[in-house]
Amino acid sequence: MIITASRRTDIPAFHSEWFMNRLRAGTVLVRNPVHRTTVHRVDLGRSNVDCIVFVTKDPRPMVPHLREIGSMGHVCLFHVTMTPYGRGLEPGVPFKADVNDACIGISDRIGRDRMVWRYDPVIFGPGMGIDYHRRKFSMMCREVSEWTDRCVVSFLDVYGKLNRLVEDGTLRRVTRAEEDAFAEMVSEVAGDHGMTVTGCCTDRDMSDLGILRRGCLDRGTMRSLDIPYETGDGNLRDGCLCVRSIDIGQYDTCMHDCVYCYANRADGGHRTAKVYDPTAEMLWDRVRPRDTVVDIRTRGCTRLEDHLHPGGDNP
Repeated sequence: MIITASRRTDIPAFHSEWFMNRLRAGTVLVRNPVHRTTVHRVDLGRSNVDCIVFVTKDPRPMVPHLREIGSMGHVCLFHVTMTPYGRGLEPGVPFKADVNDACIGISDRIGRDRMVWRYDPVIFGPGMGIDYHRRKFSMMCREVSEWTDRCVVSFLDVYGKLNRLVEDGTLRRVTRAEEDAFAEMVSEVAGDHGMTVTGCCTDRDMSDLGILRRGCLDRGTMRSLDIPYETGDGNLRDGCLCVRSIDIGQYDTCMHDCVYCYANRADGGHRTAKVYDPTAEMLWDRVRPRDTVVDIRTRGCTRLEDHLHPGGDNP
């Protein structure tokens, strides 16, 4: 199975100690975000895990652990998000230069074919139009091309709490003309630096504009790295082309506090008040009397949802 750590929170940035404790122990408990009384015990042993994918805006805390992770026999991939928006939209994100330097070191250790840059989400708002993105993307592309050959982009999906930010003018919905102009721009700039651009959950095929239609965790990458993967429906949301994986993170546990983030529903004060124990089996949570714990130990089942009955609320 493929372990994702994590689309729900930034495990490398804030929970690397907890993650390493779980990897050493060989198991982790994960509460299902839809069916809240279902908890899964996921086997993290090397015989069960084919790949660990770190999704992060700050991989630096994980760097000291790479040697130990490698000694356990685990294969790692890094998807690193670097965007140009500054403290107004990303108050807790570290300086890009520091993150870039760390990525160069990681790439030298594990190989640039295991590194992906995410320019995600693409945001339009006051002072953030095509010219802004052309300037910022070009500058970042020169640096990032030192450690990867691939960039993943996606446009901001306005829903839920983000509607308020559109209403007050902080953000705005992107037009189709802007999507086209952006796609042509990034594919040209990335190509000049030997990089390819792929789209994450795009609602239309933009390959004619230079953005390849390809999953973030795609079959081609898994095959090229000789990583086993599960076929079938691995979709996380509309437009997703990723192979199946198990996410071991938990919502409302990231401290970057990006205003556009879908994974934080509570304010920072509420999150910091949660119970957090780096030695616990579950991230910022615990098993409760009404919970049912289900074991996941076989490669044949790679989604928590495969064990669930239909229905339930969206996370």
